[in-house]
Amino acid sequence: MTRPMRVLHLLSSTGFHGAESMTAELVRQLSILGVEIHVAAFDSGNGGNTEVLQAVEGHARGVVRIPCQGPLDRRALALMNRYIDEQHIDLVHSHKYKTTFYAMPGRWAGRYRLVTTYHNWLMHTRALRLYAFLDKRLARFNDAAIAVSTPVSTELRRFVTTSKVHQIDNGIDTQHFARQWSKAEAREALGLSPTQAVIGFVGRLSDEKGLPYLIEALRDPALAHTHTLLTGEGDARPALEALIQQAGLQDRVQLLGNRRDTPLIYAAMDVFVLPSVLEAFPMVLLEAMACGCPVIATDVGEVGRIIEPERTGLIVPAGNPPALIQALSRVLSDAEWGKRMGFAGAERVCSTYSSRAMAERYLEVYQHSLR
Repeated sequence: MTRPMRVLHLLSSTGFHGAESMTAELVRQLSILGVEIHVAAFDSGNGGNTEVLQAVEGHARGVVRIPCQGPLDRRALALMNRYIDEQHIDLVHSHKYKTTFYAMPGRWAGRYRLVTTYHNWLMHTRALRLYAFLDKRLARFNDAAIAVSTPVSTELRRFVTTSKVHQIDNGIDTQHFARQWSKAEAREALGLSPTQAVIGFVGRLSDEKGLPYLIEALRDPALAHTHTLLTGEGDARPALEALIQQAGLQDRVQLLGNRRDTPLIYAAMDVFVLPSVLEAFPMVLLEAMACGCPVIATDVGEVGRIIEPERTGLIVPAGNPPALIQALSRVLSDAEWGKRMGFAGAERVCSTYSSRAMAERYLEVYQHSLR
């Protein structure tokens, strides 16, 4: 190919969460590697794609918003295809259910190659279970199906020829998340007490994140001296606000909403907690570790492969508030041990989970798919 490879990343989302963060960083790194990147986002009118489109500006050759109403909008499909034809796209890279549905007809027609990243399948509603059912069965028509975790890879192999399935770990910009502020500086910037222990969470406020279990743990007298930061937005926010109120924790648990200054927030924490009941390969865990923050996470998805227990963090059973209480108490009672875990975690992320390594592996998949 005499000209640069032209790749369109196709998204449909409700906000800037793990998959969007991963995509934005992948776009940045692929552009550095010489790939001509375009990004299109279906917009159903909820404004959820605004942040990811802003995040890729300056790294993508083209950025386009596609108005889309309903699960099958012929006008949205026509707009997408017109953009692909006008820009002479070689390969479409889809993320999540909806984008793969829209991209598949063009792949069947031989107009471009199709690579899909499977971040996870949510199953808590009938509609989501139906989408997951269809998504898995369409996966065999991809040129490559990429899993971000071992459980996702195992599930894909039930439906897709093994040679088409690739597992690529998520990666982050380790320089961006390297600690830039002292704990005292970060807390002053955020208006927090310099002496109160700070527990933190970053991520989507949704059922699979298991936040009610963290709220239950925070009621324990052993953690009465702590202040907790919950960073992110999602459908579960109203229920969480009610739960915090019922527990009498409104003065000790702070909902920050979506923030773009998460490195500053990580720097203010004494410990980061991910109490999820379902995960694939959590980006926020990598981010917190890169910032030198000791971490506690539940034993779901690839958490057990990311964390080295007792060295870079602690792993606890999912849905178990007493285990969270014990782990939090251990870390908060031994600041020096927490610092050592933070340093070890930062070293592990820098050596193993960089976004540059992730992008190089994706590029190899692209090149193989275009042969």
